[in-house]
Amino acid sequence: MHIELKKEAVEQLRKVDYKENEGIRIEAIYLGSCSIYVEHELKIDNQTEEDEKFIIDGVPILISSESKKHLPNKVFLSYSDSLGYKLYSDEETFRYNLQLKRVN
Repeated sequence: MHIELKKEAVEQLRKVDYKENEGIRIEAIYLGSCSIYVEHELKIDNQTEEDEKFIIDGVPILISSESKKHLPNKVFLSYSDSLGYKLYSDEETFRYNLQLKRVN
């Protein structure tokens, strides 16, 4: 899997005070319904055994094996003051106005 953090996203994510074993979780949660729908979230969370951890420009990124099933091989994360964080691929925008929340 390839994750690219845009410059503005890196600047924002470096401001976070990470505790030991924490990172930014990019989560893709399948919600069962009559159509295929995946909810995307961005949060500060503890790493678990099922996570793959990436260090990108000094920012720890966590993606669970379950989330990897619902994301393409290459994703981008950008940030703007007006739209918050935006998660997208070359083909589509998954979600914009993502707010970063701490789980604990």
